[in-house]
Amino acid sequence: MTWGLHFPYQFLAQNFVVSGSGRIEIPAFKTPIPPHVQGPSLYAITVQNHPPDRSIVSMNFTIESTDEYNVQIFSDGVYGNAQLDVLKLNGSLSYKWTIDYHYNTDEPQIIECRMYCER
Repeated sequence: MTWGLHFPYQFLAQNFVVSGSGRIEIPAFKTPIPPHVQGPSLYAITVQNHPPDRSIVSMNFTIESTDEYNVQIFSDGVYGNAQLDVLKLNGSLSYKWTIDYHYNTDEPQIIECRMYCER
């Protein structure tokens, strides 16, 4: 899962039990990247912790710096049950991660959020 990094270090790991539709707001966090350095970070989001069953309708999420200057928006890019990609984050800034989800069932689903950087 950490294919974009040579020496991955996990600095964020949170799971959320959800159902139906709603929003998750991960509180502001800092990366272990040194201040004034921009470095690669890998995010991974799993929308179901089981084989896909078509209950996910849509998922949109935003990763943005708290100064709202650096914003990454991801829309309906979930194929199967997970998405991961590399983005550049600045060690001087804090970031927040907002996830809007919509499932077509009220059965509990687990959304898993992970973020990694280079050691």
